[in-house]
Amino acid sequence: METINSKDMRIIDLNCEFFGLSRLQLMENAGKAIAEEIKSRFRNGKVAIYAGSGNNGGDGFVAARHLKGFEVEIFLAGEPKTDIALKNFEILKKSGYRIQKISECDAEIIVDALLGTGITGRPRGEYERAIEIINSSEAFKLAVDVPSGLNADTGEYEIAVKADLTVTFHRMKPGILKAKEICGEVVVRDIGIPEAFERLCGVGDVVATYKRFDDAHKGMHGRVAVIGGGEYTGAVAFASLSAYHSGGDIVITAVPESIKGIVASFSPNLIVRGLKGDRITPRNLKEAEEIVRKCDVAVIGMGVGNNPEFREFVEELLKSCKKAVLDAEGITKNIPEGVECILTPHRGELKKNFNAEPKDLQKIAKEIGAVILLKGKEDIITDGFRTKVNRTGNAGMTVGGTGDVLAGICGALLCLDDAFHSACASAFINGFAGDLCLERYGYNYTSMELIGMLPEAFRRCLDWK
Repeated sequence: METINSKDMRIIDLNCEFFGLSRLQLMENAGKAIAEEIKSRFRNGKVAIYAGSGNNGGDGFVAARHLKGFEVEIFLAGEPKTDIALKNFEILKKSGYRIQKISECDAEIIVDALLGTGITGRPRGEYERAIEIINSSEAFKLAVDVPSGLNADTGEYEIAVKADLTVTFHRMKPGILKAKEICGEVVVRDIGIPEAFERLCGVGDVVATYKRFDDAHKGMHGRVAVIGGGEYTGAVAFASLSAYHSGGDIVITAVPESIKGIVASFSPNLIVRGLKGDRITPRNLKEAEEIVRKCDVAVIGMGVGNNPEFREFVEELLKSCKKAVLDAEGITKNIPEGVECILTPHRGELKKNFNAEPKDLQKIAKEIGAVILLKGKEDIITDGFRTKVNRTGNAGMTVGGTGDVLAGICGALLCLDDAFHSACASAFINGFAGDLCLERYGYNYTSMELIGMLPEAFRRCLDWK
């Protein structure tokens, strides 16, 4: 059975909103589904809805409205905190539903709408008390999405509702399959999410991947090594600056000694290290290894130009990397086991390096054990098992350097997330920044202007949280 984890479900929820299907509508569909499952089993009776402060509680509030003919009472573990849950809660208050704090009930049917898929660890306070009350009751127990207290991804729990029926939405959650003993009968209900929305990159991908910690110190949000340069001096500068503008804390740019001064002149923000010689070869391996070992991610290959020895350098250097982004001349099919990689070819580079067409992308990604982000009018991202498409961006992004910007974004985001999610978020934010540039400048903007728009693009995405 196909499953979906809690992270990908949150991404889809946000992307639905971005593409015009509101989370309020999804909540309405979920709440109605809960009520329908109850009405298919009972003609009437007393229903107690134990509701949390998040959207799981909001699903319960909607269910209450659809349970006409039943005597419904709401027990609150906390005041609603999300806009859409609060909206549905206010409707219940204005309609005169009985609402009180957590206490015991004499209902024949209990709806567990406390915590949902977001829980990790043991529930505390009123939530723990509510779970104990629910489990001590002889009533029929329906869990909304997952039994409260259950980790929706791992199936782990310390204390959790023991349900007779679990109504989960959109797709089965992996934790349910691992904890059947507390889930009872399981029903998967469709809540109207189009299949196409699962395959489109959106703001949800960015929100899920971008991280900022209140108690952070320098370097905690990522250390990126950018290694390349040769014939083209601007490419490594674009990649490095975009990594900074995408949240990286420290970016070390390694280029041939002969162009070190030129690259450094692009910005005082750049930390530039010169590798001996006028081009990068296997003789520079030891110097480069010392740099990448200090970093979370290495971004390799942009701006190198014609350099037959660079491929050997890359394949040896990857053995010292934890994570890497391979662009332009850095693209190789020989990825060492245990190194998490994103490859960012355009169609010509896909043909050159893999003798392949876009239809072969999933097969190639699976064979080499890496994520491929194929750049184009529509970007295609796959890890060999999952595939998504990005549609942001415009014809102004044919200007030189936008691919280098994308590689730098990938490098920054890969520091704190996995390769597939980082690639999806990077493709979206790169194109989104391009769309914001189009609004401001028209089509004739530069890659430096694209880089300067990245913080605004991230801000707008994070506003969707």
